[in-house]
Amino acid sequence: MDGDSDSPRSFDSLISREASKKDKQIDELQSQLAYEKDARQEDRFVGIVCLVLLLDVVFFSVMPTFGGPLALLVLELLVLIPLAKRMGMQEIAQILSRVLHRMAGKTSDGSD
Repeated sequence: MDGDSDSPRSFDSLISREASKKDKQIDELQSQLAYEKDARQEDRFVGIVCLVLLLDVVFFSVMPTFGGPLALLVLELLVLIPLAKRMGMQEIAQILSRVLHRMAGKTSDGSD
């Protein structure tokens, strides 16, 4: 009977080892997938920012006054901040938010 009791234990240990290998592979693949998703989100955001900058060059050259580009820049920041948060770029969202607050502070100081 002692031989019979050792046999299931060794079988159980093989199953648990195999499961742990699979679990490690699953965890590794999940982390790789999360990294790829994050990298794609960052690439998309950079692409959107580049497109916005190219459109800014066009619009800024067409607008005759200084107020138009400034208003456009504020509107762009209002769109880019939530977009950066949604795409997982918290640092960029914080920087853009600070820029927007500074611009708002300067315009409120200038109107007094």
